Amino acid sequence: MNALLWKLRRRMLGAGIARAVAGAGAPRNALLMYTVGAFRAPAAPTTHQNIAQQRELARALGESGHEVDVVDFDERRRGLLRHDYDLVVDLHPVERPFYDGHLRPGAKRICYITGSDPEFSNAAEAARLADLERRRGTRLQPRRRCAPFPRPVLESFDAFFYFGSDATLATYAGYRLPPCHRLPNHAYDDVVPTRPELRDPRRFLFLGGNGQVHKGLDLLLEAFAAEPDLELVVCSPFRAERDFARAYRRELTATPNIRAAGFAEVKSAGFRELQAGCGAMILPSCSEGQAGSVSVALSYGMPCVVSAECGFDEPEVQVLPDCRPGTLRQVVREWAAQPLERLAERAADSLALVRRAYLPAHYAAAVRAALAQTLSVPGGTRAAPAPGAPGGGPR
Repeated sequence: MNALLWKLRRRMLGAGIARAVAGAGAPRNALLMYTVGAFRAPAAPTTHQNIAQQRELARALGESGHEVDVVDFDERRRGLLRHDYDLVVDLHPVERPFYDGHLRPGAKRICYITGSDPEFSNAAEAARLADLERRRGTRLQPRRRCAPFPRPVLESFDAFFYFGSDATLATYAGYRLPPCHRLPNHAYDDVVPTRPELRDPRRFLFLGGNGQVHKGLDLLLEAFAAEPDLELVVCSPFRAERDFARAYRRELTATPNIRAAGFAEVKSAGFRELQAGCGAMILPSCSEGQAGSVSVALSYGMPCVVSAECGFDEPEVQVLPDCRPGTLRQVVREWAAQPLERLAERAADSLALVRRAYLPAHYAAAVRAALAQTLSVPGGTRAAPAPGAPGGGPR
């Protein structure tokens, strides 16, 4: 009930601020710009990794001697702030940030980055949409556009916390970044993995969020429509993107080897059953930080076949050489032809990767180590480069 009341209030009045969510009474103050909703109903289940991560980050900030307030990352009502802050964690840095005028001398600022550079991501989605229009004569709306980071602003932070791989970090090559700290987009440790022998190498799962073309579902629907001996299970909110659902109506509704399940709660009994028979989760996305749907699949012991842009570089995850339709068809045919014993080995390797590097405890340790290192460095509130100076000016 509390969660429903909060959602109604947010719709009417805006999210507001959650005060002292951790470290109540601590001598210093920290502002976390992420989502207030993760803290309005703290007993509610964590249906997405970022909810658990926000709560863990707040606990870490509290343990470091800060009383933690939380606002939504796009909050702009400065009147909500009652403190000057010693530390700010900012999810999406902008010019003239919400907390301008509310920083104490020597305050530290951390940019917390969950995706690729927006300019890279926007261009990648635009290229996918243009390619689809060339292939099918259909123009669809972009779904994942994000405001670019002002270069001097991003460069002025004291630390850069990010999810992803070297490929993710490479999208920021045009910036002079502050010290970078990689965080794992963790899997779940409270789901029961599927027994490897139940997996069928001929059946694949697509698991993704918003932006079906961005995630590569269009490419997979076309590939599997041409591979009737292979199966694709689609778990995504594709119905909410009406132009996409219309463009791919035949593949989604009248192609026998494609099962369009739609959105699925990943801890539900229904999803557990859907994923259990799949031999791999496949995600040819054009841009991510570190794709949470890959972490989800690994949680269940499901091997993953993904684009380099998904942010995983461990050998247990197979990376596609590219996402061209011909490449996708070749890769899924080769995967489907592997012996069951080899698939079982890959499933076991996937689960071992989770236990080695992608449990919630690994995120908790990584974020505390990054925070400790950031707070141990003297100084703070680095000045933004002046236009025309090295590292300054327009991109």
